[in-house]
Amino acid sequence: MAKPGQPDSEGPQPPAPSILGLPNSPSRSSLYIYNPYEKRTVEVPLTNFDAFVSLLKCVVGTGILAMPLAMRYAGIVSGVLLSVLLMVLLTYCIHLLITGMTECCRRIHVPQVSMPQAVQIAYELGPACVHCFARAAGISTSCVLVFGQFGLCCVYIVFVSKNFKEIGDFYFKDYHERYYVLGVCMLQLPFFMIRKLKFLVPLNLVSNILLYAGFLCIMYYLFQGLPSLQDREMFKPPQDYMMFFGIAAFSLTAVGSMLVVEANMAHPESYLGFFGVLNLAVFFILCSNLFFGIMGYWRYGEQVEASITLNIPQSEVLSQFIKVAIACGIFLSYPLNGFVFITIVFSDYGDNAVEHKCRTTAEILVRLSFLLLTGIVAAVVPNLAALTELEGAFSLCNLNLLCPALIDIFVNYETGYGRLRWKLIRDILLIIIGVVFGVVGCTVAIQQLVADLSAKPPGHGES
Repeated sequence: MAKPGQPDSEGPQPPAPSILGLPNSPSRSSLYIYNPYEKRTVEVPLTNFDAFVSLLKCVVGTGILAMPLAMRYAGIVSGVLLSVLLMVLLTYCIHLLITGMTECCRRIHVPQVSMPQAVQIAYELGPACVHCFARAAGISTSCVLVFGQFGLCCVYIVFVSKNFKEIGDFYFKDYHERYYVLGVCMLQLPFFMIRKLKFLVPLNLVSNILLYAGFLCIMYYLFQGLPSLQDREMFKPPQDYMMFFGIAAFSLTAVGSMLVVEANMAHPESYLGFFGVLNLAVFFILCSNLFFGIMGYWRYGEQVEASITLNIPQSEVLSQFIKVAIACGIFLSYPLNGFVFITIVFSDYGDNAVEHKCRTTAEILVRLSFLLLTGIVAAVVPNLAALTELEGAFSLCNLNLLCPALIDIFVNYETGYGRLRWKLIRDILLIIIGVVFGVVGCTVAIQQLVADLSAKPPGHGES
């Protein structure tokens, strides 16, 4: 198989390439000759069902459990409307992103490109004034993807540690949360050493079963002792909506994982489309988000925690089973999201920097370092709500909005933007929304994290 960014040996060959093999004078007629899906080969491909399970795994988790808190900031009616609007917008942008990446493959006659490579190619296809920024833009995109996956994995470790700490405090001594972070990282080590995405599918399936078993059992607490719906706010002041967007966006910001799933499918043409794998998974996720958001806020109101599992009783056997099941489900989500980081490092940059015979050793060292760093951050910054909001705002701004819009602008620079330049207008609006949301959302989250770190830490019991 031709590596991403290298021309395929079959089919018509483009003229002398520039960066990433981009033809100096791409012909518009050649855009429809080359089909990258026909040329793509994957060593251990995913079936459509495998892809659906993996998508649920990379999205379903702490985002759904935090939706009651998001509803608290928006109110039930406005929260539902904003959730649907946000989910439609983010899904549309993912479609736009994958379509743009596929078009980049057609332009340079390669079967597959990564997101950073697609950004670099798009800059080369754009106006001459942006060509000099192509390589820097590709590297910046890699950094954003790495930071996004790193933040996501940190949130997972914090979540698992907090839930196991509640159970440990009930049965054993009240140990500091950092001991639980250390334990989670040590237990995660053998799972994170799995190097093939196909071999993670059984873990993803078990994780989904554990998560939905826990979700099903939570119903007992959510439907028990429900107050009058009139006691809950239907609408909240618009100034609180930014907090809502930061948390709700976290439920669909796993862009890196979504792209990795699509790249490893046996039939990637089934990924998009109205009834494609992506849309079906997103619809399932949206229904789950709305249900838990509404019921969690209805049951616990203004006292709802950053994760609904922190609201249920600590001493009951059923609640302990729920926390263990969901925490284990999230625990098994870590390898898939960490896999994206490894893919970026070694697929985009590692092939040239590391000899083939040393790749396995280098990859193991990188995996160990990544796990260690996420554990350190989780131990230092245990504010789950602020971490969730920061990750959601940062990833939404850069990966869900800015990158798809910029790729689309530059890819269509020569071929045109349609009647009344509607594509250009659409992309500019996405960029404006992304910048505003990113600046405001990240600022609010960072302020919370700074306040949390500067405050006197509460007692965590004996060590």
